[in-house]
Amino acid sequence: METAVIEVTPLLVPIKQACTIIGRGQSALYELIGAGKIRAVKSDGRTLVVVESLHEYVAVLEATKPAKVAPPRKRKPQHLRQRENIAMEG
Repeated sequence: METAVIEVTPLLVPIKQACTIIGRGQSALYELIGAGKIRAVKSDGRTLVVVESLHEYVAVLEATKPAKVAPPRKRKPQHLRQRENIAMEG
């Protein structure tokens, strides 16, 4: 007889796990909660973060603040630069 495996997506996560999910520290997360950008609830004295609000926060960041990354610099490999420096000194 096979047993069915049901995957459950959490609705609430503790602060530490929420920090891991969005890649921010605890102080930053508490600031986001205080600013109303991420929702949290209290349960038995614990602060739990609403997972849906983490997804919403990331979606807003993606829409309003896309990362601007500079293209990679075109440099010669280090071993070639070192040879040039040695040739110039010698």
